[in-house]
Amino acid sequence: MTPSTLVVMLDGWMREAVARHGDNWPAIMAALEEQLGVLGKEQRAELSSQVALLLTVSSNAAHSGLH
Repeated sequence: MTPSTLVVMLDGWMREAVARHGDNWPAIMAALEEQLGVLGKEQRAELSSQVALLLTVSSNAAHSGLH
C-alpha cells in the first residue's frame, strides 16, 4: 500500500469515528486503534512515518507564516 493510500485510510477512519462518537475522544481513539489493528507491522510503521512527516511540514508552515 502506498503512503498516500495509508494517509487517506487514516483520514477516512478518523472522519468515521468522529461521526459516530462526536467529541468523545477516548471512543474515537479506541475506534482508530481497532482500525489500525488491520494493518501489518510494516504498514503501521509507514503510516507512522507519514503522519510524522505531515506534522513536521504543518509545524514548519505554521512557524513560517504560511497557512
